[in-house]
Amino acid sequence: METSIVISNQILIDFLRLNSRVKDVRNDQLGKQLDGIIRQLGGKQIREISSGRDNETGDYFGPPKTSMSYDFPQNQLQNLFNDILSREF
Repeated sequence: METSIVISNQILIDFLRLNSRVKDVRNDQLGKQLDGIIRQLGGKQIREISSGRDNETGDYFGPPKTSMSYDFPQNQLQNLFNDILSREF
């Protein structure tokens, strides 16, 4: 049986922005691109969740206020990071 974990695209957006991998792409567009990558690797959407930043002003090019969570195959984590680090967003 394949082990799965719950991930959120907010974590990936934060990771990409923290490492200066993406600057000029709005969070909603970046989220859509990440959704495609996550689904391609076997992730299944669970639900939209709060990122715990409800008290902050929204920034389309900064930390997201909400994100999508996914049931994701644990054995695909390395492939996920390899994929997002090899792309230009």
